This record gives sequence, C-alpha cells and structure tokens, in this order.
Amino acid sequence: MLSDDLLFSNILIGSSDEALGRALRPVLQNAGYTVQVARTGSALLEAVTVSPPRLLLVDTGLPDMDVLTVIRHVKTQRKQNFFPIIALAEPGVLDPATLINAGADELLNKPVSNTALLVRVRSMLRLKAVTEELQDLNATLEEKVIERTEALDKAHAALRHTEKLGALGRLAASVAHEINNPLTGISTYLYLLKQQLPSDARVQANIEVIERQVAAIAHLTKKLQRFSKPAQEQRRPVAISRVAEDVLALVRKNLEQHKIEVTYTCAPDIPPLLASADQLGEVLLNLLLNARDAMPAGGQLCLQITEDAQTVYITVRDTGEGMSPEVQEHIFEPFYTTKGEQGTGLGLAISYRIIQEHGGDISVASAPGAGTTFTIRLPLNAAHTVGEGAETHVYQLENP
Repeated sequence: MLSDDLLFSNILIGSSDEALGRALRPVLQNAGYTVQVARTGSALLEAVTVSPPRLLLVDTGLPDMDVLTVIRHVKTQRKQNFFPIIALAEPGVLDPATLINAGADELLNKPVSNTALLVRVRSMLRLKAVTEELQDLNATLEEKVIERTEALDKAHAALRHTEKLGALGRLAASVAHEINNPLTGISTYLYLLKQQLPSDARVQANIEVIERQVAAIAHLTKKLQRFSKPAQEQRRPVAISRVAEDVLALVRKNLEQHKIEVTYTCAPDIPPLLASADQLGEVLLNLLLNARDAMPAGGQLCLQITEDAQTVYITVRDTGEGMSPEVQEHIFEPFYTTKGEQGTGLGLAISYRIIQEHGGDISVASAPGAGTTFTIRLPLNAAHTVGEGAETHVYQLENP
C-alpha cells in the first residue's frame, strides 16, 4: 500500500523561464505537492545534493549548463535509488532519444498541458514509491536469506558434531569395555595380594600406589561410559536455582582457596525445568571447575541465571586466561583438552551431550586474555511444581 506522503512530495523545477515556473508551480501546489524552483543548472545540482526532491522537472534551456550534462550528473549522483526526471523540451530542439539516453525518464513538450503534467508527475512518483518498496522488500528478503543460511550452517555444524559424538561414543564404549575386563582382574589380584602380605611389609606402599592408579583408570573408564551413553535418569520438575546453590556450596570454599571471588545472581520465580538435577549439577560443576583452572592466580567468577518466556539462560563468566578461536572451535570435542596430562578432554563433551539431551544448547565466547563466558540455554516446559525435598544431589569435586 503506497502512502500519500510518498506520492504527494517535494518537486524541484529547474528552469530559467520565469513564465514557465509561474505556470507550473500553482498547478503542482494545488495538487498537493511542495514545489521548489532553481533558475540555473548549478543551483539545481546544489538543491539535489543538499535536499534531494522526489522528482525533478528540468527545462532544456538552462543558461549555465547543458541539460544533458545536468541529467547525467543527477543520475550518477542518485544512482543507488530511482530518481525520476521529466525533461521539458521545445519540439524539434533536442532529439527525444538523446534526452532519454542521457537519463530522462519522461518527456513533456512545451507548452506543457496541465493534465499531462499531473498525469506524468503522478505516474513517476508512483513508480518511485513502488521501486523503493521493492528495494525495501528485497533488502528484507536478503536479510532473511542470510539469517536462514546462518541458521542452516549452525544446524549442519550441530548435526556434524552430533554424528561425531555418536561415533566417538561407540568407540569410547568399546574401549571402556575392553579396559574394564583386565582392570577387574588386576583389582581382584591386588586385593588378594594385599591380604596375603603383612600389613607392615614395605611392598604395601607400592601396592597402594598401584591401587590409586587402578582407581584413576577405573574413574576414566566410568567417564568414557558416561560419555558414550549418559545415564537415562528420570526427568522431574527441577528448580535450577536450587541446583546452582548446591553446586556453589560444594565448590565455594575451594574457589576461595584459589583466591576467586564468586558472584551469583538468579532471577526470581524462574519456572521449574523438566530435567535431571544431577546431570545439570554435573554440567555446572564442570564449568565452575574449568573457570577455576583458567584463573590460577585468582580472579572473578560470575554465575548468572535469567529467563524469558521460553528459555532459561545460565551464564558462567570468568576473568581468566581466555581461549583462542582455534581452541573454541574444538572445545566441546571429546578428548580435546588444554590441561595437558591433568585433563581427559571429556568434561565439556559430556556437558555438551547432557545439555543437548535436555533440548538445549551450550556455547562459548572468549578471547585470549579477556576471560571466557559459557552460556547454556534450556527450554522452559510445562513443569509447574517442585516437590519439597524430592531430590538428593550428589556431586564430586575433582582436582582440588
């Protein structure tokens, strides 16, 4: 729908013929247009530059400039938008094709008929309005195409990541199974050997070292099993604030020992999530411990929980070392770690999988020396009540 504001707009007349200007101005003004008159080509070009009209009526008899030069200059200056120009010509003075080739959109012979003038002006302004509307629609369409393309790229990336996790999960399950079998035998014979030796035997200390290493391997295989197939725990209404507070209570003293100042904020009255409290707690614990490890000299850690009509947002932000774009690209991949021998590279991969299975997503934003922010997005659902004392959460603090 074209607006009258677009159609009844300002018009610039370029003519040194005062009689022509006196004749055209009232006709256009009575039709509702705002009219300006420029007596020279240079004045016309200045007016187009300073306050561009929506339509130009230009006389072929300008005193200081050739009309073809004026038309070409205006068309070049306004080339990004359709700028209608109607040439007013004496019959036989200039070839109409020459004016059209220079850039004129319409041609009116003098003396100008009032009816022809209004019809041509109206049609040119309507054409300009339609053109601008199409340009706006095209720009909107391009934006939507870009948005959909980006969304599709993200979906493909997520699908590739999911397929990769699935393949690695199957591999991890197989490796864990193959490790567990001999590990069970080693643990059994270690226990028997320990029972057969005197408690004060010097070799007991060596056996205890072996036991600790076996326990470490057993812990790793459990992680592999959890990564390959996270436990299908019963989903129930969960107060995310209670989960966050439980995890913070577990790690707060440890963070204080590492000179890390913790800030926690949670929006009031966040609806409960249909989720596994233990799994969400495991994700939060992993993110908080990662933040701790990223700040070996201390720093600030912020845990924030907010929501909108459809989503709960959990943000974990630290002031630590930050990550390069290359690290961020692989950070959720299994067995990828920046902690050397101290890390297994499974914590974030498991966290990613847990959040995905809850119908959400997790992302990271970071830069070297500028800290790191992890953002979890979880969908709200129809869970409306949380049973008092219905759940017990057990988390394990690693790498103190």
